Amino acid sequence: MSANDTQNGYAIVLASSELARVQAVSIIGSIAAMSEIPVDVFVTMDGLLPFEKETVENGDFDVGPVGARMLEAEDMDVPLFTEQMENAKEIGPMRIYACTMAMDLMGNTLDDYVDLFDEELGVSGFLQKAADKQIVFV
Repeated sequence: MSANDTQNGYAIVLASSELARVQAVSIIGSIAAMSEIPVDVFVTMDGLLPFEKETVENGDFDVGPVGARMLEAEDMDVPLFTEQMENAKEIGPMRIYACTMAMDLMGNTLDDYVDLFDEELGVSGFLQKAADKQIVFV
């Protein structure tokens, strides 16, 4: 893949609540954004759960072995996905969207989530934004 293949950027679909996957999206998206590669992250289905204010405040994440180690690591500075995404949005072209349908199913609004989302979108709206990007599904 050449640098020209990424000139339009990435569209990452996050549909998992597992902390390691959410962290992976934040790392990949952050590095791309900091490299001035546009990144749109569409958070849908169970992927929205870790972004709920209550979940972040309580640290009550869906963790596997790697996620548990990230939360417990004292010998490594592993910023939580919220901090990483916030920093990336300040430095580079990263936009994060919450799925309207999944929010409706859970009876949530953007106010129920940490302040990272640029807006809520339906699938068709996200696909329009992602039309010229390479799509990555997590």
